Amino acid sequence: MKKFYINNQQLIGILFMILGMFCLSVNDVNVKWLNQKFPVWEVIFFRAFSGMIISILLVLKFGIKTLKTTKPIAHLIRSFSAVATVVLYFFGLKFLLLSENVALAHSGPIIATVLAVPILGEKLGIKRLAAVILGFIGVLVIVQPGSDLFKIESLLPIGSAVFMAFSYLSLRFIMKTDSSISIIFYYSLALLTTAILFFPSDFKIPNSIELIFLLSLGVMGSLGHYFLSQAAKRAETAIITPFEYSAFIWVIILGYIIFGEIPRATVLFGGFLIIVSGIYIIYRERINTNQVVKKEPFNV
Repeated sequence: MKKFYINNQQLIGILFMILGMFCLSVNDVNVKWLNQKFPVWEVIFFRAFSGMIISILLVLKFGIKTLKTTKPIAHLIRSFSAVATVVLYFFGLKFLLLSENVALAHSGPIIATVLAVPILGEKLGIKRLAAVILGFIGVLVIVQPGSDLFKIESLLPIGSAVFMAFSYLSLRFIMKTDSSISIIFYYSLALLTTAILFFPSDFKIPNSIELIFLLSLGVMGSLGHYFLSQAAKRAETAIITPFEYSAFIWVIILGYIIFGEIPRATVLFGGFLIIVSGIYIIYRERINTNQVVKKEPFNV
């Protein structure tokens, strides 16, 4: 049996991954708190506005040439898939427990594996098929369709996961030729445009403290992404990816401390099945193609 060692750089990569997911989990808590005070579309607008400022700063730093693309249609599909991902996720945070929303949204890689068969012509072997089935069982355990525990709002993070899967697949196509700056910029532009179109008529003018929390959505999200990029530089994806699921632990802890949320046993068990399924799918992807479909954290 091959022995497995983790060197210092890989350990630092793991710590960066955990820290990055903590930042994104804090963002989830912030969104849920803000959703109690403002219309969801107003929260989305401030997330988009602050994210657009950061995107513009990146373009100014690295040059306008980074926006060049030969795949405008792919960018359009990816950008608005990512927009739908975030919008549905933010609405899910308004109605569901943090842990429930995060667990269901983490089914994105599972759905992407299924969609890759008809869209990319990939083959789905027995082992990955078993992992997909396990993941969908986890979703059913959480959602409890047909029971008194079923909530129609549970479809929001599931819808988010479906659009996230389309975002994954288009991202794989774009990343072969285009810069990461262009991906961030066009997504930010699409999110801001959508948020302006749906800006609520019953908007609330925030006070100074609330404005800080609203604008921090983009800052904290960008900080989380920075830590994730540092993790990717220091360790292989197969080593750090399992620690992306530390977000599930973070939101359970933060949800209890901030909102007094206690997840049902079915949420914990279903979330565990989804996590096991997701990790195994990524592991098999690495073995089969030497290329991992990387999950995008939800607060992009």
